[in-house]
Amino acid sequence: MQSISYRRKLAFGKAMGSLILISGCFVLVYALFEDNLGIAEAIYYTSGMLIGFWFFGPQFIRLLILTFFKRPLFSYDQNNIVLNDGTLIPWSSIQKIELHDSSMNKWAQSVPPFYRLKLKNREHVDINTYHVLSTDELKRTLKTLRRVHNGASIE
Repeated sequence: MQSISYRRKLAFGKAMGSLILISGCFVLVYALFEDNLGIAEAIYYTSGMLIGFWFFGPQFIRLLILTFFKRPLFSYDQNNIVLNDGTLIPWSSIQKIELHDSSMNKWAQSVPPFYRLKLKNREHVDINTYHVLSTDELKRTLKTLRRVHNGASIE
């Protein structure tokens, strides 16, 4: 069984980057309550704080969890892909494997890159990568998954 895992050091580094940005939001909160601000400045600081928490808060929590709980993103063998929740997806039921790049959702939050497995029954399964794989790792994993899906042996 092959596992696709991530470097905890990378997850920790990205979590600390998010923490720095969230700390900036807390500085804005402090300035709101401790400084004598005009109404325009108060609105400006409040909007900056809310936008910062909105963008970086969920990512910080996700990355912090990934830092402390080392689990593979998913595993696979010659017959199946095994997701973290234990779901088995047989290679024979997969029609196509795609890699979707980072994007924004309808709430303007970051959506990390993910693998989409299009199944033969017209459903799909998304495998999230949580921003913890580099671009090279994403592409290499995609090539490997496609190769195994097409019947090649696991190296």
